[in-house]
Amino acid sequence: MEISGLAPVPAESLEQLRRVSTATLATVLYKLGFRNRALTDVHPIVPNSRMVGEAVTIRYIPIREDVDTPELLANPDYPHRKVFDTISAGQVLVLDGRGDIRAALLGDILAMRLKQRGAAGVVTDGAVRDGTGIRQVGLPCYARGEHPNATFHLHHAADVNIPIACADVAVYPGDIVVGDGDGVVVIPRHLTAEVAKSALEQEELEAFILEKISGGAPLAGTYPAGEATRAEYQRWRQTRR
Repeated sequence: MEISGLAPVPAESLEQLRRVSTATLATVLYKLGFRNRALTDVHPIVPNSRMVGEAVTIRYIPIREDVDTPELLANPDYPHRKVFDTISAGQVLVLDGRGDIRAALLGDILAMRLKQRGAAGVVTDGAVRDGTGIRQVGLPCYARGEHPNATFHLHHAADVNIPIACADVAVYPGDIVVGDGDGVVVIPRHLTAEVAKSALEQEELEAFILEKISGGAPLAGTYPAGEATRAEYQRWRQTRR
């Protein structure tokens, strides 16, 4: 699905993001002044998932019985169907379920459609169903919970590709969404290259710090790294190149 008016994200930055943890990304974003970019109470449905891609968003509202009839699902222009048929390779579908897990926003069939379209994954602060099937599909999927009720029990898809809230985090179309075993972090698109580069550097520093701590070094002066530790780190880096 095309998101108009956005500058391309360097492929190198996306590849760098595949090599760093969401924990590191949350810290890097915090240092840049962004303190609410990690989704709370959203967990991987598929174990050992890794996910990086640009956000495609859907906003849901509560159903109204005279609108949300079975016939609505047969309408190819209904957002809850259209997006699954038009999402592009490498994109992440982010669903604003209002934090309500009394009905699922997708199951294994829709997950399979996303996989066949080449989507990088799907995220919701609501629920999914067919959890066993979704795990068999293998598409990275993050949700607040699982529930057997179908979407039309509770949710009406109202808008596509507008800013939404997901787990109380603002998500704009085209933001970069990263998921791993800890959860999901959303990076403002224009900061992707800066965040990816800084995250790689931080992970390298923390690998050195972990090595020192495992060798018996105290926290003081080591974590966070003091001047002497940083100087030692620079020498350590040279030996690894």
